[in-house]
Amino acid sequence: MLIPEPPSRVLSETEIDRFWSDGVIIVRDFYSEKWISTVREALNEICGLRDDGAEAAKDPRFRADAYTWHTNDRLRDFSLFAPTAHAVKQVLRSERINLFCDQIFVKQAHNGERTPWHHDFTFFPLSGDQIASVWTSVDPVTTAESALEFVVGSHRWSQRYRPLGVGGIVKSVAPLGPTPDFDGAREDYQIASWDMRPGDAVIFHALTLHGARGRPAGNQNRRAIATRWCGDDARFTPTGQELQVPWPHGLKAGDPIGGPVFPQVLPEIRAEDIDARMKGPIPPDLAVVSQNAELAARFERVPL
Repeated sequence: MLIPEPPSRVLSETEIDRFWSDGVIIVRDFYSEKWISTVREALNEICGLRDDGAEAAKDPRFRADAYTWHTNDRLRDFSLFAPTAHAVKQVLRSERINLFCDQIFVKQAHNGERTPWHHDFTFFPLSGDQIASVWTSVDPVTTAESALEFVVGSHRWSQRYRPLGVGGIVKSVAPLGPTPDFDGAREDYQIASWDMRPGDAVIFHALTLHGARGRPAGNQNRRAIATRWCGDDARFTPTGQELQVPWPHGLKAGDPIGGPVFPQVLPEIRAEDIDARMKGPIPPDLAVVSQNAELAARFERVPL
């Protein structure tokens, strides 16, 4: 039986209840140094960064690549074999856990650009309630600079907001409204954020509204990764209004998540799901890449 590495501890019922009441929890020292090093090496390789993570870029940038586990072997191993899926299985109270995607977030030093408030759900061609993300950084982050911030309980709101990305790009043509101005009315909301050290992780519901501050004064890059997970009730639900997954998955609207693009990881890793990927990187479908580029040309850009 092929399963991910067991976690150093199981989550408590209090933590699981808090995930469902607040929409987010922090788990300290979740990843071992082995997995921190795996992610650090992968992100340095992908982004051409120095080993210590410090940069003095004249033009500091933000990079957010998705589905990197399909082409980078280190991130493949992290996504499939790190203990992440075990914690997600607990918080979602799901019998089955499938990997939906991974996404890297590298914010270079002295980059003051904020990640806008958003919830992940409207970026995804998915439906269901058992959908969560796990975010970790291989560099220290603080609540004053570069940490994620979450609007507590917002996953239980009925409203769905436009998928607003860095730079003010609305990554969909769906007729969804803007998120509230949380920065302008912080006293009206409960906002959670934590200082984090490498190895700490936050687990949050796909509907929990969140964002992140820039790091204009920081002299170190923030190298982070999120993995996205689906439980029993998640279904493939494309609308044609959001970017599509650029790997051939064979799913039809309404199908449960599964197969080689969205492999089952628990209760065990399905060997047939990952066999092709274990033999080498799999490039995206260029036809879908082209379709996404055409759709992206229609995306609105709004001031931040």
